[in-house]
Amino acid sequence: MLDLKAKLASAGLVTDEDIERVEKSGRGKGRGKNRGKNRGKNRGKARSGLPDVKGTHRLEVKRLAKVGRGEAYVEVRRWVSRVRLDVVDKPPSENAKTFHFPTAKGPVGRLVVEPDVHGWLTEGSAGVVAYMSDHGLAHAVVPAQAARDLAELFPLWLRVLVGDERAGQLEAPADDS
Repeated sequence: MLDLKAKLASAGLVTDEDIERVEKSGRGKGRGKNRGKNRGKNRGKARSGLPDVKGTHRLEVKRLAKVGRGEAYVEVRRWVSRVRLDVVDKPPSENAKTFHFPTAKGPVGRLVVEPDVHGWLTEGSAGVVAYMSDHGLAHAVVPAQAARDLAELFPLWLRVLVGDERAGQLEAPADDS
C-alpha cells in the first residue's frame, strides 16, 4: 500500500478504471524529482545566466513616451515582472546578500539578492531600477540593457548601473519659498 494510486483507490476517491485511463493516456509520467526544474526564474535565460532582453523583452520607449503616465506605469510594471532577475515570490536563501543603493530622494535603499544577482550588479551586467508597483514605488534588479531602456523613459528610475552616468540621480529639492 505504498503507492498513491492504491491509497486513493482504497479510500474510494478514484476507481480502478480512472487509474487505468490515466496510465494509458501517459499523463502523470515524467514527474518526480526534476519536476519544475526549468520553470520560473531560469526560463528564457541565456548562457551567461542573464535573460535575453532582445525583441519582446525590450521596453517600447518611443510608444510609451507618447501615452499617459498611468498607462506607462502599467506597461513598465508588466515589463519589469517579465525581465526582473531578483526573485520576489520566495524568501531569500541563506547565501543571499544585501545590496545597498541610493534612492531618488537621497536615503539608502536595500535589496536582498542571491549571490549571482549581487555579482551581476557589481560587474555591471545588471542594474537596479525603480518602478511604480501596485503598492507604490518599488525597486527591481533587471539586465543592464533593460535598465538603460527604462532610463530613456524615466531617467530618475535608474538607481544603479555600473558605467552609466544617469544612475543614482537625485530629485531636485522642492522649492518651499
